[in-house]
Amino acid sequence: MAEEMDMMGERPPMESQMDMAKAQESLMSSDPEIQTVLMSRITQMTPQELQALDSAISPTVATALLKLLPELKELIDAIGQQGQDMPENMENMDQSGMPKEMGALGNM
Repeated sequence: MAEEMDMMGERPPMESQMDMAKAQESLMSSDPEIQTVLMSRITQMTPQELQALDSAISPTVATALLKLLPELKELIDAIGQQGQDMPENMENMDQSGMPKEMGALGNM
């Protein structure tokens, strides 16, 4: 009976299930083109707009955004690394050790 169901298309064959899993994994992975677009948009934002993002993005929202846009994680990591490579000018750092001018990504 189970074989008949497989033949009738009730359950996808194993190869199809594997293809679906690969497609889902690909869908949830980071895209360098999207990352470039996001970075370009962020650099075009004013300090006031970045400040507005800072105040609007809570840890819960940040988690959801990272799931929606995995490219953000790579941007945050890259910006964090740049912040670590900067001179030790503590006047320009916030409590988390990130540059104050970094904007919303620095606080995620």
